[in-house]
Amino acid sequence: MSQLFRVAIVEDNPPQRMILTRLLEKDYQVESFDSGTAFLASEASFDAVLLDIEMPGLSGYDTCRRFREQARGAEIPVIFVSAHDTTPERVAAYDAGGDDFLTKPIAAHELRHKLGNAIELREKVRTLASQSTDAQRVAFAAMTSMGDLGVVIEFLRKSAQATSYSAIAARLVAAMKAWGLQGAVQVRGRHEQVALNAEGPMTAMQAAVLEKLRDIGRIFEMGSRAVINFDHVSLLVENLPVDDPDKVGRLRDHLAVLTESADMRMAALDAAIERDLQKQGIEAALDELKAAMQQATRHSGTSHRKGQAVLLESIEQLGRTILTLGLTEVQVDYMDDLIRHAVDDTQRYFDEVAESENDFADVITRLQRLAQADYRL
Repeated sequence: MSQLFRVAIVEDNPPQRMILTRLLEKDYQVESFDSGTAFLASEASFDAVLLDIEMPGLSGYDTCRRFREQARGAEIPVIFVSAHDTTPERVAAYDAGGDDFLTKPIAAHELRHKLGNAIELREKVRTLASQSTDAQRVAFAAMTSMGDLGVVIEFLRKSAQATSYSAIAARLVAAMKAWGLQGAVQVRGRHEQVALNAEGPMTAMQAAVLEKLRDIGRIFEMGSRAVINFDHVSLLVENLPVDDPDKVGRLRDHLAVLTESADMRMAALDAAIERDLQKQGIEAALDELKAAMQQATRHSGTSHRKGQAVLLESIEQLGRTILTLGLTEVQVDYMDDLIRHAVDDTQRYFDEVAESENDFADVITRLQRLAQADYRL
């Protein structure tokens, strides 16, 4: 059974108080007062007030004004009760802060109708105010979330342009500062490790905490502290707003996204650095190979020219020698044929050597183009 609404009856006339109480006690929790002073002195909370106008001492008008000044009386409906139903009295009642007016003698159905309507209207106003507050809270949370998301987007944009480990660490620290968070960041690349906080290098205590909790899991929270770990990145937060669980939840999600994004950027940066190193090694090897092939080509050309010169000189000397041997004409013709065939075979050999030199030159040209290629993805 739901709790009954509480109604205060402020009436100096005992019989009238009793009548009003009897009319309402089945549907409401009723508390009566014999004066405005007694009512104002009470600290009880009510859902409606029936207030007589003509009372000795403090009048109903003054009682209503002072009640409205109290914290409990700001929104409570007040229905004035009077034996006189004149326009000046009604105006004075509304000026004093009254919500409605009843004329004595009071009809039971009119009393219940006006009292019920006054309380129902007050409850609707409260509900609308609560809904409005909830809507404002949701809107504020949405705006806050959009602001937080803006930090994430800014980090993603700038970290994508980062070309060093320290730049990635600095962007993480900047994102934490944008959220009012204190802590430290450690990024671990294949060739370097960077540890920073908002003031500069990470403190020894922060380094010890991150080293100890590095393998404890993806996200570890202990009160206002939290550690988020990925393969290449660890992030320490020292001042989570634990008094605002909703904000902590949002920050936890955003920080996880930031850390994972930084981890992926670190892996990409490692791959780029590795490609640069490989390119440098390839270029050095190509330079050595090119030098060796150029030297081989020079040696081949020199040997080719020397070989031709020696062969020609030997053939000429052989021809002169044959003429001095006193050979018959048939023998001379035979020796000439042998020499001619030898010269032809030797010329084919030199032609093949020249073709090999051209092949070497072509290989050198290809190696040069390969060395000048860009290996970045």
